[in-house]
Amino acid sequence: MKIALIGYGYWGPNLAKNLYINKNIEFVGICDQNLTKLKKAKEVYGENIFYTTDYKEIMKDNSIDAVAIAVPTEYSYAIAMDALEVCKHVFIEKPIASTMYRAQKLVDKAREKRLIIHCDHIMIYHPVIRYIKNMIDRGELGNLLYIDITRTNLGPIRKDINAMLDLAVHDIAVINYLAGNPDFRELSAMGEVCYGKQETLTFLNIKYDYFIANIKSSWISPIKERRTVVAGTKKMAIFDDVAIDNKLTIYDKGIDVKSTDEYGEYEVHTRLGDIYIPHISNEDALQNSVTHFCECISNHKESLSGPEQSLKVMKVLEQAMKQLHND
Repeated sequence: MKIALIGYGYWGPNLAKNLYINKNIEFVGICDQNLTKLKKAKEVYGENIFYTTDYKEIMKDNSIDAVAIAVPTEYSYAIAMDALEVCKHVFIEKPIASTMYRAQKLVDKAREKRLIIHCDHIMIYHPVIRYIKNMIDRGELGNLLYIDITRTNLGPIRKDINAMLDLAVHDIAVINYLAGNPDFRELSAMGEVCYGKQETLTFLNIKYDYFIANIKSSWISPIKERRTVVAGTKKMAIFDDVAIDNKLTIYDKGIDVKSTDEYGEYEVHTRLGDIYIPHISNEDALQNSVTHFCECISNHKESLSGPEQSLKVMKVLEQAMKQLHND
């Protein structure tokens, strides 16, 4: 299938590379308003594809089956809507839109046109997250107790969205994926504007029916952290995405709690099991995401990070943003 890329800025080059090498795709073109960026793209892809500063040229080309959109969130909605209007499938960088209203409009249009819309919640395509998901589904972790995620770095500090919309969107998607897309019961959010006009540091706590989740997001940490802790009643999984090797560690430790006949007392037994590091294939999450998008188009099936998941993520984000701004 023929796919063109719109946006060759921060994330665009990574997406372009993965589109270009995917065996299911004929990567046909790149659009960016910045001529310097287009020049850099041409140095990589030569005359094999076309280059344009006007995305409407891509919309007019009926031979192009889908577009990948990697532009700032404030501009992605209009481009995605234009693409759906002319019957092109859409691969869009996270978040799917800046508001729940816009996200719903995109989803409604995609369903009306019977097209695939795929939001690149890249972490749910990471082999380690998939491994943890399989453990949960098989009951190896037991019942979920909590998920704690930290995602921090020094920059980049964005103007269009805050740290929560930029970073926590990944983690909300992961939580929903691991837990089977549950609705949340309540949440609380806090943030601080340290530089510029957007929150550069945010904390988000979410209560679900049977577990809780905590997410820390920061653009101003001198330490780069990408750490996910998934704790169950049987085992705990810790995913360190910054580690070069051995990214996942499983702790077969915990406590067994039983009621006793004495009022208000519990009998607690500490369980000391093994700590082990499973072997996990070294797959590229973005390539998995791109391949899944193609498979959804070919098989006419909804993406894992399509309408249902994207709207669930946006619902959390919108409620959290209201709390941040005291709306």
